Amino acid sequence: MSRITLNISTSPHLVKGLSTDTIMKHVLYALLPAAAFGVFAFGWNALLVMMTTTLAAVLTEHFLCKWSGKSTTIYDYSAALSGLLLGMTLPPVFPLWMAFLGSVITIALGKFIFGGLGYNVFNPALVGRAFLQAAFPVAITTWFQPFLPERFFLCHHQYIPGLLCSLR
Repeated sequence: MSRITLNISTSPHLVKGLSTDTIMKHVLYALLPAAAFGVFAFGWNALLVMMTTTLAAVLTEHFLCKWSGKSTTIYDYSAALSGLLLGMTLPPVFPLWMAFLGSVITIALGKFIFGGLGYNVFNPALVGRAFLQAAFPVAITTWFQPFLPERFFLCHHQYIPGLLCSLR
């Protein structure tokens, strides 16, 4: 009778050898078609929200790393991914200052407070979304129909009135 050894270890059990930044870049690339379709369906407003959340998440991560005396971790692309995911869950007419605040909460409370990448208990983007849902329930539930003819003209955005309206 042969003895079979059972090796018990923590995940991941299959390792391909990809670095964290490579994996995060692949996930970002995989999200780009969905983000582009969101811009196509809702117009420039969706792009502004996604750019705001992504930029705010990266800046927050960089600032918190410098503040805590650590080297910056923005080059692993996890902050950019969390920011983009948050932006994709928000309405396209969401106020940009609220989107910025949501990204700060995403990184500070959803990721950084638990020790960074891999140590967070919850998905950081959904922590930011939950905060925004609790703090601004009306703004986060205000949507408009997709594929409106004027979706690429920001005239219907109540927070940026008149911007790009002259392009008609």
